[in-house]
Amino acid sequence: MTMMAREASSGPPIGRRIVVFVVVIVALAVLIGAIFGDRGYLEVRRRREAYAALSREVDEMAARNAALRREIAGLRSDPYVIEKLAREKLGYARPGEVIYLLPPAAEGEVPPKP
Repeated sequence: MTMMAREASSGPPIGRRIVVFVVVIVALAVLIGAIFGDRGYLEVRRRREAYAALSREVDEMAARNAALRREIAGLRSDPYVIEKLAREKLGYARPGEVIYLLPPAAEGEVPPKP
């Protein structure tokens, strides 16, 4: 065999192998960083889930605030709302009314229908 035939059959030169090896290592490092890094896929996914949970919580609180604002407006302006609240929470009655307090139903017992 001649010198040229031996070089062709032995594969690419050693310098080219080193370059390919370095490129593969760098590509793997970039891929690992893209998946597991501070701004990688897993971290972005975790933060999106946290953002969605916080958005749901904000929506729930906004709905609760709106309900409380309606209740406040009713308490400030509607005498029937005030009367209902005084009767239910404080046990108030009009003069001459008799209030009957029934004991709570035992656990598992179905209360009678009126």
